Amino acid sequence: MAGSRKRSNGEGTLFWEERRGRWVAQLTLPDGERRKRTATTKKEAGQLLTRMAIDVEATGGVFDQSSRFSDLARLWREKVLDAQVMAPSTRAAKDWALGRLEDELSRVKLVHLNADRIEGALAAMAAEGLGRESLIKVRSTANQVCRFGERRDLLRRNPVSVVELPAGLKESTVGRSLTVEQAHLLLAASEAHRLDALWKVMLMLGLRPGEATGLHWDDIDFNNDVLHVRHGLRKVDGAFEVTDQLKTRNSRRSLDMPPPVVAALRCHKEAQDSERLEAGGAWSKQWPGLVFTTVTGTPLDPSNLRRDFSYLTKSAGLGHWTPNELRHSCASILAASGVPLEHIADVMGHDGTRMTWQVYRHVVTPSIGAAAGPMEEIFG
Repeated sequence: MAGSRKRSNGEGTLFWEERRGRWVAQLTLPDGERRKRTATTKKEAGQLLTRMAIDVEATGGVFDQSSRFSDLARLWREKVLDAQVMAPSTRAAKDWALGRLEDELSRVKLVHLNADRIEGALAAMAAEGLGRESLIKVRSTANQVCRFGERRDLLRRNPVSVVELPAGLKESTVGRSLTVEQAHLLLAASEAHRLDALWKVMLMLGLRPGEATGLHWDDIDFNNDVLHVRHGLRKVDGAFEVTDQLKTRNSRRSLDMPPPVVAALRCHKEAQDSERLEAGGAWSKQWPGLVFTTVTGTPLDPSNLRRDFSYLTKSAGLGHWTPNELRHSCASILAASGVPLEHIADVMGHDGTRMTWQVYRHVVTPSIGAAAGPMEEIFG
């Protein structure tokens, strides 16, 4: 018979139940819930307990017809959201989207989860005031959760693949990109700017602002003209920090540098060495190796960076632009130059849909050269 000791999560036990006249296999799930199965013999009950334990290991306990979306959401949060490396902002966005899905779908049984129910949930969110961009994020998270459930055999198929957004939503604002002519005007004005190399790196290699300002000199391989994206700089509660948790799994990448970027970075290194000597003891020792800093060696503040860039674009006769629009411009210029979208995704560090092809391609090509040729031809 069962002992009096309280069972821990994941533990199982066998005991004889007089009232039923049967052996009981009992397993404590990760959330503390107890699942039971009965059998006529102790051997059969032991086999049931083993199968239950295997199911729990694979699915976290979500394995019967009564399982609901809340069970799948809990498992996805445990196995993916809380376990995988991702930028805090990305994690927060996915957690928010998952919470909205749980608000609408929590009690829906997985066997009844279909496109109509998910579209109904999105319509309810739209009625509450969520816009197109927010609904796209919610649908994307739902797709990730359901793909996970499909792989775990918790769903027969992923219903999100056919889900449509509610009708009548306001169209998303299309991001701006510099034309080639505008980019030439910007670079001409940038030549005398202290951060000329930063603007060239972002325009010609498509780095995110945090990736560019988080670069270290160890990331710059002048021998092979390759730039490695390994870090990001962010400001949290007023304090700077360098992190290796980048936005997506493809954000960590190695990019061939076009000659204008190489030349600009070499000049920038010489200028920084001079600034360090001039600053003397005032130069910060807290941030060794940062490529782009203030004149005292501290990280570049995002708000100051936006202000400086806006001043530069206005002086070039282009009006107000933001540093992040340099990244959009990189993608647009490469696309206009005929670079395949898959290669542009490599350069930008996006998670593509053809991952197998991309992984094998990266084995053959250790650094990504899709940007170097076109950017050299245009700006070299």
